Amino acid sequence: MLAADATGATTLPTSPAGLPLLGRGSRDGGDAARDRAPTSLGDRALAATELDFGARSALRPPRRRTVLLAVVLGVPLAVLAVQFRAEVEHQLADIPAPSWPWLPLCGLGTVLYYVSNGVALRAGSGLPVGVRVATGVQFAAAAANRIIPAGLGAIAINLRFLERRGLPRSAGVATIASIRVVCGLVHIAALVCVAGLLGDSRMTAALTGPLRDTMSSVGLGPVCIGVGAVLAVLVVVLTRHRVRDRLRGPLATFRAHLSGLAHSPGRAAALSGSLAGTKVAQVIALTASERAFGGNVSVLSVAAVYLVGSAVAGAAPTAGNVGAIEPALAIGLTAAGGPAAAMVTAVLVFRLITYWLPVAPGVIALTALRRRGDL
Repeated sequence: MLAADATGATTLPTSPAGLPLLGRGSRDGGDAARDRAPTSLGDRALAATELDFGARSALRPPRRRTVLLAVVLGVPLAVLAVQFRAEVEHQLADIPAPSWPWLPLCGLGTVLYYVSNGVALRAGSGLPVGVRVATGVQFAAAAANRIIPAGLGAIAINLRFLERRGLPRSAGVATIASIRVVCGLVHIAALVCVAGLLGDSRMTAALTGPLRDTMSSVGLGPVCIGVGAVLAVLVVVLTRHRVRDRLRGPLATFRAHLSGLAHSPGRAAALSGSLAGTKVAQVIALTASERAFGGNVSVLSVAAVYLVGSAVAGAAPTAGNVGAIEPALAIGLTAAGGPAAAMVTAVLVFRLITYWLPVAPGVIALTALRRRGDL
């Protein structure tokens, strides 16, 4: 218990040397005594024994139930692998061996992608952040994004970094929102530019064909009804006083941030250019992977496939659009004239290099940033 002196002030229990005893989470003198560091030889031996026991428990062999589950799952998979081995080998025989000099170019495009994202964060926030640190934040955000869907992991990492660098939370949210808005505008501008350069070609027809087929099969009336229903729900939600009151402050901060960007041409140009650089870097990586497997699709067609495929896959609620962007890119490259088996492999290798391999440096960057106090 805490003692009080004659003046009524509360004092802490002290040691024989006159120092206060501050045990973590202690509620009385006994807890404080237990929380003190071991000083005698016996206390140190007891602490070492406890640590050794904890290490042994962590390295304890798996339980029989875990082993049984692994066997139950592993045996059917092994049987299927043996049964379909010949068919898989026949399918893989159609895939050419990769041309390895193209794969480092795919890796270079991946590095340029994260560097461009770091420059975009620096330009959008206006903070004096080094490009190396900002790029490390993007690698860490990519590692977090592999777990949390819809880009929420990257948003959390970037927001935490901006707050640790002195930016208020409302301003950090406005920064991330403005980067997303400008990224969407850049994506639309890139789509229009690539479509104009392609003209009326087979690639344009292949990209717009699914949309036309969907519209013709569903019908213009049901599509208009669906769009009208979505707009009506948004209007009803946004006209509620409680919702408007909660959005008034963040929207004011967002408008102020966009106004600051508009009045700073240098920052706006750096933000737009870096976000355009992310698209160029991804197109470089996808083109290099496609060339590595014997494809001969033009760079403009690859750019169109990537822009359309990433826009369509963006609606998927999975982390990093896994399971949505791969078939979209493979189908698009095949429609552009690439061999089907080779294009599927090229897309999988592209995703391996640009999406999965950055997890390792992302974990390292995440640890380093936490150690530096930036997260």
